[in-house]
Amino acid sequence: MKDAPSILHDIRTIRDIETSLEEAEDFISRVKSNKVRLTMTDGAINISREEMAKITDLVVTLERSGKALETAVSYLRELMAYDEVTQMFSRRYILHLVEKELYRALRYDTHFSVIAFELDPFGDDLQHINMGDMNMLVGEAARAIRHFIRDSDSPGRTSEKTFMVLCPETDVEGAKILADRIRQSVDRDYDLSVGRTRMTMSGCVVDSRDPAVRDMAGLLYVMDGKLSQAREHNPNTIIA
Repeated sequence: MKDAPSILHDIRTIRDIETSLEEAEDFISRVKSNKVRLTMTDGAINISREEMAKITDLVVTLERSGKALETAVSYLRELMAYDEVTQMFSRRYILHLVEKELYRALRYDTHFSVIAFELDPFGDDLQHINMGDMNMLVGEAARAIRHFIRDSDSPGRTSEKTFMVLCPETDVEGAKILADRIRQSVDRDYDLSVGRTRMTMSGCVVDSRDPAVRDMAGLLYVMDGKLSQAREHNPNTIIA
């Protein structure tokens, strides 16, 4: 089972989240049950040894449960942000990053490019490709993307067969060169359970300085239009 490591990782992550949340719930329960009683004598607050022990216990538990909550939040962010098949950002998170970069570009007059990729249709004999083979092909495409991008770039999977790469401080020409390198790397034959098949990708580059890119809706509209051009033009093509 090729995806066993990923499944086991997710199981461990969920287990760690549950453990962390249980520790936090335990602290809340202790706070509710261990009410500290204070007395006042001649204007001064007196705390008995028993009540001081309760306070000490709550402080120690608070520190531990605080760390547990931080761990749980970190794990939840990981589950929300990453796609398990590609080890790239999820659709929701990559779009969030692009939107943040767009706001930054509009505010500080910077620029960026976004590359969108889509796996080209397979032959008629592979229209109903099984999930294992599809995950393998998607994983290979993602591996090529991760190999060529810079550390400052952010890759994400936006649907079953589509990907997106956010390239900060990058013009169209530079992004087009990167996109073509990735496209050429993916263009080869792959061994599937049903035999060998060729996989190619088409794509497009969107410049944040395009007049139509005033917000995320405009950026996605331009991207969809260019991807349609790539599909209509020829498979294995990048439109800039």
